[in-house]
Amino acid sequence: MDAVVWTLVFLGDLATAACAVHLTRRHHRDPAGLVPSLHRTAPILLAAGLLPVPALLSGDAPAAAWGLWGATTIAAALVYAVGDTLRDLAPPTRTASEPGSRR
Repeated sequence: MDAVVWTLVFLGDLATAACAVHLTRRHHRDPAGLVPSLHRTAPILLAAGLLPVPALLSGDAPAAAWGLWGATTIAAALVYAVGDTLRDLAPPTRTASEPGSRR
């Protein structure tokens, strides 16, 4: 059972890091496209925090696994918060009806 716990926690860490890299790259390349990326990564970040919980509760998981799970959950929440903040800081997109747009 310990192998399942460690695998799920490790996969949560990996998913959180991948989402952080994806949102950072999206912000640098296309700040206006950050909104759809944020909506796509939100379920992944939620799953990264919640999937290990049943395995942690069902057996005698070591304290280190609980600690790493807590760190993963906090990191996932911070990745989402930073992505949401970057979305708020992105320049507004222009529509065809606004003056000065060339569409």
